[in-house]
Amino acid sequence: MTKVNKSALSEGRFVEYQASPVFAESSISYPIKSIPSFKYVAKVTRREDKAFVKMNVSGTLEVYDSRDNVPFIYPFSVKEETLVLDEEDGESIGFIVPGASFDLDALALDIVKSSLPLRLIRNEESTLKDEVGGVRILSDEEKAKEGSKGGIRIKGLDEE
Repeated sequence: MTKVNKSALSEGRFVEYQASPVFAESSISYPIKSIPSFKYVAKVTRREDKAFVKMNVSGTLEVYDSRDNVPFIYPFSVKEETLVLDEEDGESIGFIVPGASFDLDALALDIVKSSLPLRLIRNEESTLKDEVGGVRILSDEEKAKEGSKGGIRIKGLDEE
């Protein structure tokens, strides 16, 4: 655990931290199953009354496939520049960490979690089908061409 005290930071002076933390199971949540390797380099400073962090995080995660829940290894590399806020701020975007200090390890994991794609899949070659469940979706041009045949077509029954 790498704790940084917000009041100890100086305006315009960066303090660099490097770590390869090991996370407890309680900090890992779905879609992450485990964290085989994780390391970060963080440069922390103060801007106005807020902590500012430049972070490079890399490693591998064991994650669950979104389609069938089978675990696979997902390599990642994330570069993030963010503010560490005490409370939600209307003009700034950052991570909300209330209190006098914050944990860089937890912040690095939060940055990685927020950068994960919504759909984690093992094989990038698989694509979504144009047709779903036997329903054909018509464009405006196709709909005009079909004319008065009606709007709903069931694949296999209505095709000529």
